[in-house]
Formats: sequence, structure tokens, C-alpha cells
Amino acid sequence: MAKKMKIAIGLGGPGEAGAAARAALDQTLRKVPKPDLAVAFSSVHLDQRKVHRELCRRLDPAILIGGSSFTEITNAGASKGTVALLLVSGGLKTSLFSAAAGGDCASTGRDLAAAAAGAGGDAAFLLSAITAGYDQLMVSELEARLKLPVFGGLSCGDYDAGMGAPAFWRCHQYCGGSLEKRGARMALLGLPKGGRVSFACGHGWEPVGEAMTVTRADGPEVYEVDGMPVIDFYRQFLGRDADREFFKVMVQRYAFAVAEAGAKESLLKLPVSCDFRKGCIKYIPSDDLSGRKVRLIQSSRLGMIDGARAAAKECLAGLRGARPDLVLMVSCCTRSHILHSRVGAEVETVRDVFGAGTPLFGFYSAGEIAPWHYGRGRGAFSSHYHAGTVALMALSCGGAEASLPKPAKAKRSATAAEREAERMLRVSEGFLDTTEGFLSNLSRKTYRDVAQLRRQSEIIHAYTPHGVWKEAGDVAATGGDELKDAEFSGVFMFMDVKGFTPYTEAHTSAEVVKALNEIFSPATELVYGHGGDVDKFIGDCIFACFPGAASAAAAAKDILLLFRGLNAKGNPFSVRIGLNDGRAVRANVGAPGRREYTFIGDAVNTAQRLESACEPGKVMASAGVYAAAGDVFAGAEGRSVALKGKSRPVKVFLCSV
Repeated sequence: MAKKMKIAIGLGGPGEAGAAARAALDQTLRKVPKPDLAVAFSSVHLDQRKVHRELCRRLDPAILIGGSSFTEITNAGASKGTVALLLVSGGLKTSLFSAAAGGDCASTGRDLAAAAAGAGGDAAFLLSAITAGYDQLMVSELEARLKLPVFGGLSCGDYDAGMGAPAFWRCHQYCGGSLEKRGARMALLGLPKGGRVSFACGHGWEPVGEAMTVTRADGPEVYEVDGMPVIDFYRQFLGRDADREFFKVMVQRYAFAVAEAGAKESLLKLPVSCDFRKGCIKYIPSDDLSGRKVRLIQSSRLGMIDGARAAAKECLAGLRGARPDLVLMVSCCTRSHILHSRVGAEVETVRDVFGAGTPLFGFYSAGEIAPWHYGRGRGAFSSHYHAGTVALMALSCGGAEASLPKPAKAKRSATAAEREAERMLRVSEGFLDTTEGFLSNLSRKTYRDVAQLRRQSEIIHAYTPHGVWKEAGDVAATGGDELKDAEFSGVFMFMDVKGFTPYTEAHTSAEVVKALNEIFSPATELVYGHGGDVDKFIGDCIFACFPGAASAAAAAKDILLLFRGLNAKGNPFSVRIGLNDGRAVRANVGAPGRREYTFIGDAVNTAQRLESACEPGKVMASAGVYAAAGDVFAGAEGRSVALKGKSRPVKVFLCSV
């Protein structure tokens, strides 16, 4: 007959490391004197050598797994500066294995899997040192080789020092009787007959904007999103004048959600450091983010608590009606910082979902490990190294006897002043949550408004000459509200498609537009490619301007060659082009409610008349244009033509390619 499961959770401290460990041992060994599994988490601010020594003195080191923690989780709530200890006997079959956790995370996974070959189990409980952020490689190797869901976390250093500080990366792991700084320890858990295990991972971060593309990155270091420098992108929310320390703290409230191929869920990527000299932000879990679709997400305290509640409900539902005997909880130390004085509320929320009498144990980590899809058939899970989330594993083993720590009670009645201070604190907390919610909604609204304005701007840009667009931007940047009339000296081009009028009579509107765009699109690219600007499209005509004769003549030649190629492929149209140099005024024409900033002057009119007088497949250039750039063309014929509005014939050149 299988032994009934016994569980004891103890909590020692805060105080001296050895005394805290002894207190946790005293509480648990009385209830579970012969444990099969011991899990311990102790504060990063305690002497880890003393804690580990005390644990190994009174426990069999072979059953020990654990490490340093930013905040400890028990039924008593979230505590700091303490030692939390879980002892289990009966109910579970356990096998423990260790490996070095160096820079090669995949190798760590392979070594652990090789050590555990043939051991068997229903789930792997993994604790490891955080390395360079590529710990997903370790998780993937384990899952692939063991064919088991992997759950656990990464030992934490001093998060208060900041994720960019060396102290954050200084962590310890209890690998049995060995205290390691770069170690990994895994417990394979085998359930009794009829036992069940369930997992969930949630966060509560809320999307702020639409999907964007990482347009420049070096692995996990991002330089640009949608072509914008990533630091400038964040400054939209943090403010241009935010100093660097403020930036480093607040940037962790805005993370990226990265869509996984073929999955509804997104992986969270937390910004862990800003390099202002290089102009990049590094994200963890580490991954190559080049070209990836990302979405900005924002944290809030109430949102995170809601996320924890949703994850707890999902995990409980995964047991399919079975009673949970033990719940392991691993939450991100970033969440602890953001929750701040409400960190206990996250633990209480999870505890309340499972029931106050259900053993709850865990820690705030440097990374959470949990499967996503467990319960959809064996092997249909996807274990991941997460950040910014809360991960849960619930075990049902047919019932258990449990001894749990209780929240510390006040040793004396609070004074009136203390009660008033507590009341004011609750009021302040409420104001803070309300304000945070308001600012979160405002951020999302602002982002949506900016995104809409950006889309509107992109649409208007496509309908506006590039020169006008730039000028309008310069005027707006200086506080102006109107483009100023200005004189322009250069070359004007009119390009007309011949044979298009009869085509429109024999074809549908859609066919006409398609045929016109097949011509205009490459012709427009040639204009811009030679430094010109398209002022407007007039039916089947393009009106463009160039800074000089050389660029205008080169564009005209390439357009004729373009049509020669199109004709060879069966295109029935031809083109004629007029080029004229001179001066014109670019002025505001129209009414206050609808204006056009366009060219006015004889030089423009003459260019249009040259186009009308030109032969199909040729360029008619003014004498000035030909004198400056006539050698661009293969041949030219000088002519004297009468133009409307001109009292005397005009000297021109009919050019061919």
C-alpha cells in the first residue's frame, strides 16, 4: 500500500542565516521527519553558505534542491530575508540529478537528461542558475529528450541592484550537498496511480499598441523597431528629458510580446539593460529578434494580480476536478518590483483560488519555466523559459497531510496613530491603483491615437509630392501653419501616355486603373530615382520637376527605354515627353479649406506645350535643356515650333534613344 503523502512547509527569519534555516527545519522535521524530497529557497540577502550548511546537517543532501530567491512564497504570504523549506514524504516518486550550468545552456540540458536516462516520471522540476539568457536551449533539450513537461525557475541574485548590475547575476543553487554558483538541479516527479498534474503560466501585462517589426537587432539587442531607434521609441512614453536612471527603471514597465509561430500565446521579452552609447536595449529571454513581430505591452499592479488569478484558475481547472495537494509557484522578480507593496496580494490571490488549506510554495525568480499546452495529449506541451510571468504547477496525489506556516500575528494591539497610518496607506494604495489604471488607459489611447495619426500621415504622404511633404514637416516643426510661396529654378517634365483614350472606351474602370498603374509605377520610380519629384498625376499624364537638366534628361531617356521594353511585351501604349528649363513660383492655390501647393509660371506652361507638340516615343527638349544634357540622347533633330501663347516660334530639339 502506497504511503500517504505528507507535506510540511516552514518559514524561518528574517534574521541571521543559520538561525533562519534552523527555524525552518524545526517547523518541518517535526511533521515530516523522514522526507523524500526537500525544496529550499532562501533570500539573496542571507549568507547562502550558512543556510546550505544547516540544511545539509539535518537533511539527507541527496534529496535537496533549491537556491537563492528574491522573495519567498509560502502559505504565510510573500516574505523577504527568510528561509522557506518544503518537505515531502510519500505520494511522489522522486529522483534528483545535477549538472554544471555554464555558457552552453543546451549542453546543460543534455547532461541532465543523460543523468536521468531511464529514471522516468510525470514531470521535471528544474532549478538552475541564470546564465546569458539563452536558458530556453536547456529547457528544450530536456523536454525533447525526457518527453516530459518541464517546470521550475532560475535562481535569483540581487534584483534590487538592477538587472544590469553584477549582483543580479550572483545566485546560488543547492545541488544536493554541493552549493553552486553555476549549477542546475532537477527532480523527476512520479505521480501515484490516479494522480494528476496541471500547469499554467500567466502575466496580466496589457497590450499598448499594434504589432511592429524589429528592423535592426543583434541577437537580443534591439536597435530599431519599424525603422525608429528603439530608445527614441521608449522615450515617447518616458519623456525626452528622463534621466538615465529613471529610464532604466521605467523601461521595465514596458516590455515586448513576441508572437510564436503557430501559437496563440506570445512570449514576453523584458528589457534588462540600456546601452545609450550603442543605442540599443537588451531583452531577456535571449533570442534573435531580427525581423520579429513584437507588440508593446505595459504592466500595472492590478493587471498583474488579475493575471495571477487567471493563471491559478486555469491551473486548478487542469486538474479536472481533482483536489490539489501541493501547488508550486514561481513568479518573476520584475513582478515583485512592480507590485511593490502589493506583492503579497499576488500570492494571496493564488492561495485563495486553490484554497487557504492547500500547500503553496515557491519563490520570485530570475526566470520562470512552465509548459503552455499540457493537457492536450501526452507530448503536446511546450515548455518555455519565461520572464515577467507567474508559473504554477499543481499536484494531486490522492490526498495529503499538510503542516503549513501561518501569517505572523501582531504581538500587541496597534495604537490609534498606527491604525490611522494603516488607513491612510490603504487610501494611498487605492489612489495609486486608480491613477496607474488611468495612466495605463491613457497610454493605450495615446498610442492608438499616434498610430492612427501615423497611418493617416503615411496615406497623405503617398498622395503628396515629396518636396511639399518635407516643406510641410519643416513648417510644422517650427510652429507655422502655412507653406510660403517660393521661387523654383529647374527643369519641368510633362509625360503623356498616348493611345490611352481609346483603351478606356473598350475596357472597364478597374482594367483602366490597373493598366495605368502598371505604367505610372515604374515611371514614377524612375523620376524619384533620378532626383526628381512628381508634382501631380493629371489623367494619363505625369507632371514632375527636377533640380537640373542632367537628371531630367536621364529620367526621360529611361522612361522611353521602359516603354520600349513594355511594347516588346505587347503593351500597346506609347509615350511622349516635354522638358523645359526655367523658373516658376510654387504657391498656395485654392481656398482656405482646400489648397494645393503647386507650380505656376510660363516655364511650366511651355513644358506642357512641348509635350503636346512631341511625337510618340520621343522627347521634345527646350534649347536650354538640350545644351546642358543633350548628349544623354542617341540622336536629336533641331526644330522651330509654334507654341500656343508664344508670339514667335521656339527653338527645340526632338530627341530619341
